[in-house]
Amino acid sequence: MARRKVLIALLVFLIAGQALIAQRGGGQAAAAAAAPEVPIVGLAGIAFRVSDLTKARGYYEGVLGLPEAFSTKDQSGRVASVYFKINDDQYVEVVPDLKTGELRRQARVMFQSSDLKKLHAIYTERGLTPTPITIGPDGNPVFRILGPSGAKLDFIEYVPGSQQGQLRGKLLDARRISTHLWHVGIYTEDRAASAPFYGEKLGLPRARDVGRGEYIETPNSDSNTETKYPRLDPNNPATRAQFERESMGAVEHMALEVTDMKAMRDLVQDRGKYTDLWVRAHVGNNRHWLMHLFDPDGSRAEIMETAVQPDSIPSLSVMLPGKAVGPPILPKEPRVIPWP
Repeated sequence: MARRKVLIALLVFLIAGQALIAQRGGGQAAAAAAAPEVPIVGLAGIAFRVSDLTKARGYYEGVLGLPEAFSTKDQSGRVASVYFKINDDQYVEVVPDLKTGELRRQARVMFQSSDLKKLHAIYTERGLTPTPITIGPDGNPVFRILGPSGAKLDFIEYVPGSQQGQLRGKLLDARRISTHLWHVGIYTEDRAASAPFYGEKLGLPRARDVGRGEYIETPNSDSNTETKYPRLDPNNPATRAQFERESMGAVEHMALEVTDMKAMRDLVQDRGKYTDLWVRAHVGNNRHWLMHLFDPDGSRAEIMETAVQPDSIPSLSVMLPGKAVGPPILPKEPRVIPWP
């Protein structure tokens, strides 16, 4: 009889334990259900404000080789923006409304969604107050969310009949130096404070990963400025305004992926009639070959080679200038690019 009581007690204990485990598991499942995966498939593009459309066309199409795809117009019939095609899902948009001396030149960053209504509902539930879904000038449904530091983040879903939809499989020009927008930089005054927004609210893994291997960066400063040599002194009152403008142009940037840095460097140097210094390529801290180009208004394009370099080529090593072929110029001082 005593043995039977012990067995019954043991059985009750096991059942209670399993119930507790199930309850905890159910709680975890409920939490997962409360935070569904967001239907974002990747970066759709980036828009830069420019002061002169003719000069912008000369750079984005003439130098980068991105074909002009289409334009939109405002209510008065004037050109409101021009789109240059990277691939069927990614575009660079330029908006001709930049005034002299304006600091911020990034008009918006676009994310591609596979289910815009679902995404809108998720973000509404998370308290992000997205704008209503409307049809944009390009014919696609879109909504906007304002991010930290005033970032304009647009979420779109490509639909048949839109400008992009009609151009699928077209304008895949061999002159393009890149067929992939790899990442974009979004100015963020406080990077630590912005992490919960991009991670928990927008639902980007690691607060940066978008999809298709694409990601965002959220810098508040950048040293890859337009004036490479001699560098601008940030403490010099005479050049302080220029330094701040160049720094913001470097922060709010796009990164284009290439497979052969030397070939692309030589190509854009020839197209743009650039000096060796203007197209200086070096190994970044991320172990990729990097080259920085700037549009006529100072917005940066970071050209990044796919391959990761071996440890035998340390960070900040510089590719030989000109048509020379040989090992790179190795750094002699920490954190100092060795050429010029």
